[in-house]
Amino acid sequence: MKLWTWVKRGSTVSLLALTFAQGGGAAAETAPRSGRYGSLVLAVRGSSVSGVFADVCGGINGMPSFSCIFLLRGTLSGPRAALETWYPGEAERIAGTLTFTAEGAELRLVEDHGGCSMTTGGMVDKPYTLPREVQEGEARPENWRGVGLVTARRAALRTELGQAPRRTPYLVADDAVVVLERREGWVRALYQGGKAPVVGWLPATDLAVEEP
Repeated sequence: MKLWTWVKRGSTVSLLALTFAQGGGAAAETAPRSGRYGSLVLAVRGSSVSGVFADVCGGINGMPSFSCIFLLRGTLSGPRAALETWYPGEAERIAGTLTFTAEGAELRLVEDHGGCSMTTGGMVDKPYTLPREVQEGEARPENWRGVGLVTARRAALRTELGQAPRRTPYLVADDAVVVLERREGWVRALYQGGKAPVVGWLPATDLAVEEP
C-alpha cells in the first residue's frame, strides 16, 4: 500500500509517493514465522528454523502407499534459509533451501528423499510450493517451541504426565507434531493431522525432536 502526500499551492499540485511504506509492507509479508505450511510444520526462533515434512499418498483399495517424510533445520538470512534434511536414524543428509513468500513458503532440495517423487512430484527441478495455514487457539505459532516426528510404533497422548490410561488418543510412527513444552523425559505436543487438533504429553523417547 502506498502512502501519498498532497501539497497544493495555487494551481500547482505536487504528489509525493512515500515508497518506504510499500517496502515495509512487503518485508512484513515475507517475514519468517512458525506455522503449518501444507505438509510442512515449521518452528522459527531468531535466525534458526526447524521443521518436519510429512506427506503420504495411496494405500486405498489395495493401491501401494508412498511417503515423503523428513526433518529439517537451517539458518535464516532474511526470508531464506540454507537447510540440511534427513530421516531419523539415517546418516544421509540432503541439502536444500527454504524461502518464505507472501503466500507461504517454497522448499527445494538438491536430491529427493525416497518416496518424495511419488507424493510431491519432486523438489529438485523446481521449488515445492507450500501455502501457509492460519492457526488459532493453542495452535498459535507463538506457542511453538519446536517440532517432532513420532518414531514409536504407537505413542499414547496423555492429559497428564505418567502412565497412560487404558483409553486414550494415540499417534503412530511418522506422525508430525509441534513441541509446545518440554520437561525431563516428556514432551507436550500438538497434533494437527486429525479432524481436530489434539494436545497431550508424550514420552520423549517416542519422538525425534528438533528445536531451533
